[in-house]
Amino acid sequence: MSVTISQAERLIGRDVQPRVGMTVKLTEQALERRSETQRADPSKGGTGVIVKVHPNWTCDVMWHNTKKVRIGYACGTAAGKVRAFHLALVADEFGERPSTEWNRPKTGVIPSRAPYV
Repeated sequence: MSVTISQAERLIGRDVQPRVGMTVKLTEQALERRSETQRADPSKGGTGVIVKVHPNWTCDVMWHNTKKVRIGYACGTAAGKVRAFHLALVADEFGERPSTEWNRPKTGVIPSRAPYV
């Protein structure tokens, strides 16, 4: 199984810490894995909102197109092992948008934020 991690998307767990209220979409990696296992796209091509963040680096998302909550989307590392990044940031509850080249942090360090709400 060859899975690629996008550098173009701002990934939940890699670039930003997951928080309840963030608007997200499925990543290319998530869609690729779903295609390999012949599973349907639960987002129906749309966006959703993170409704719960778990300490095992997974999130539950309510998808806007279906109004259904799906659980267990991988977003980072667990027990020191890199897992997967299945969610990408569209916007968060404070109106943040994915950074562009001119406002991207130069250090590559994620600003400190509380990971759980």
